[in-house]
Amino acid sequence: MRGNRRAGIPEFYLTRRDTLCPTARSAPLSPQSRTSLNASDPALLLEEIGDGIGVVDQGGEILWMNQRLEALSAETLRRFCDCCRDLLSELARDGADRRTHLRSFRAGDRSWEVAITPLVADTGSKAHATRAVGVLHDVSTRQRVLDRVDSIDAAGADLLALDAKIVNPLNVAERLGLIEGKIVAGLEKLFGAKEFEVRLVDKATQRLELVTSRGIAPLAPGRFMHASLEGNGISGHVACCGEPYLCIDAEADPYYLPGLEGGRSSITAPLLLHDKVVGVLNVESTQAARFDEEDLLCLELFGRYVAMALNILDMLVVERYTTNQRVSGALRDEIAAPISSIRTAVEHLKRDPDVPPQAIAELERAIASVENRVRGATGGPQTVLGVDRLDRSKGVDPEIAGRRVAVLDDEEPVRDVVANVLAEVGASVDRFSSSNEGCASIERAAAEGKPYDVIISDVRMPERNGYEVFRLAKAACPRTQVILMTGFGYDPNHSIVRSTQEGLHCFLFKPFQAQHLVDEVRKAVAEWKGERPLAEGR
Repeated sequence: MRGNRRAGIPEFYLTRRDTLCPTARSAPLSPQSRTSLNASDPALLLEEIGDGIGVVDQGGEILWMNQRLEALSAETLRRFCDCCRDLLSELARDGADRRTHLRSFRAGDRSWEVAITPLVADTGSKAHATRAVGVLHDVSTRQRVLDRVDSIDAAGADLLALDAKIVNPLNVAERLGLIEGKIVAGLEKLFGAKEFEVRLVDKATQRLELVTSRGIAPLAPGRFMHASLEGNGISGHVACCGEPYLCIDAEADPYYLPGLEGGRSSITAPLLLHDKVVGVLNVESTQAARFDEEDLLCLELFGRYVAMALNILDMLVVERYTTNQRVSGALRDEIAAPISSIRTAVEHLKRDPDVPPQAIAELERAIASVENRVRGATGGPQTVLGVDRLDRSKGVDPEIAGRRVAVLDDEEPVRDVVANVLAEVGASVDRFSSSNEGCASIERAAAEGKPYDVIISDVRMPERNGYEVFRLAKAACPRTQVILMTGFGYDPNHSIVRSTQEGLHCFLFKPFQAQHLVDEVRKAVAEWKGERPLAEGR
């Protein structure tokens, strides 16, 4: 967006720029001036043009100026004269014309634009100008907005600078954390704001899922916000209609719902991607009338960069997910033919009386083991790896034995394998295919004084996502440890980052190793009892 500054300003700003830059137009006429103008008084008419008007000669001397120009600072007058003189010098060298030329300058903390019209005289064969009329306009407001647009452009470019060398080694939580840090820095620099939240619209339910926030309390467990004009606060209203919203006084605003403690004002902008609302960006303040229309328009522009950055993050995760599926499918197809050939060879060996039956049985066990390992390695998030390699010689794990564990996953293969592995090492496991059913059991167990020690939940459940399960579990019993699972980092509701910030024990990327699961549950139990070693602390 650099270079042509006007081209860098979005259409929504251009259509409303006059309301932001009233000083770029001529000041309104006073009642006295209107009376004089009706009387055709040219002297008073000149007083109403721009923020000052003057006639300057080739040496940069003012030959005449109106009172408004005369009232300005000495620095402003000097820069005004310099602009007129420099233009006359250029015309003397290149040839005079009668066009109006624009020049701009800064004087102190104000920005000015001067429209200079040369007074051309025809003498002989060459036209020349020895004087010029300059009309001065204070464009400080417009320039400030343009400068803010440039700053937003720079912050947005940084937000989208997701270099592969930096991003690829990071997991999904670390990637979102990187983007969150850039959003925080941008909002603080551009708006002086530290309290904000970003929510994305769930396409299926129209729920506004919290992605990240600072300073604004999340909704209580079981409460949800939807993209709706009524009853869902300012964020729901903005997500539904797609228009930014300025809340000057929260106490008198009909849409405002308490979020920031002591919040008095806010600005909320839609996150637009290809002109579709994908979420909202909400910034709040404890100061009434902290923001204005200009802040709102700038937030809407910054929100477009936030939407693009989050979309890139999601595409990276989806690309990783789908790439693994393609590679897994190709590996299964490639391994199928040689396995079939080996099985055919074993069938021939069975008819050879010189081959011992024990050798045949060993070959068949080896083939089955290979098939199981390939199936596990290529099954993606529907599998748990290394179940056959667990050390079962020690029997029940004394640290886990008798501990209550809840497993929530709507995918039966993973739910059953996780539950069976933990039951083998001695845990008392309850399994749930419904997050609502699981959450009801979690609350009931805590109310009965028998809370779960560890809860293991998938982040992507039909009724409640992983973050909602995490928050409900912590509200029911703060000591309960929660482990979240996700396939290859796929976390459409961004549960992992929010939960990690609020005390999540850990997260597991499917497909994970069975031994890793057991180790993490053992650590979680130790943390529940307050026995986690300091060296392993977060």
